[in-house]
Amino acid sequence: MGLAQTQQVLAQLYTNSEFRKRFFANPQTVGAELGLSDEETQQLSQLSVQQVNIFANSLKWKRLGEVRELLPRTAKVLGRNFTTLFWRYAETHLPQGIKKHREDAIAFASFITTVVQKETIEPAWVSDLVRYEKTWLLAYEPHHCLQVCWFRYPIDKLGNTETTHHQPTIAVWWRFSRRSQLHHIVRSLVG
Repeated sequence: MGLAQTQQVLAQLYTNSEFRKRFFANPQTVGAELGLSDEETQQLSQLSVQQVNIFANSLKWKRLGEVRELLPRTAKVLGRNFTTLFWRYAETHLPQGIKKHREDAIAFASFITTVVQKETIEPAWVSDLVRYEKTWLLAYEPHHCLQVCWFRYPIDKLGNTETTHHQPTIAVWWRFSRRSQLHHIVRSLVG
């Protein structure tokens, strides 16, 4: 087994709990599915299940901390639901690349938006808040010179759990060139 293949299998063991359960329940079958030799499968199956689980959990907690820092208002408003939703999300998504924490936060924001559409999650305006923070993250990309997003609620007033009424609001992020400063404005329609 090459280094790259070993890293891929270890990454799956550390990040995918379903794969981890399947592998340790039947290493030979899963190893064969991955194209591993009997010796390679044997070496991986010698890993301590407990140690793998401990390391896997520490990785998830680290990811959660990074994402919480990038989506602070959403984390504050959702409270424990933020962590619960993140555990669900982390089972299906593994960030890749250089800016993986940012990409992880963006993907998690999309996940929250999808869940909010299917399930009742309070407050009612949480999807606006998460889309707002997600758009901030997208706007920081140097190649994004303009981002415009409409909201149902006054996004600049959201952040606590007080009842907020519908008030169509627009937020705009812009920069004049890739290297110029990012500007931002929020305007609500007066009802």
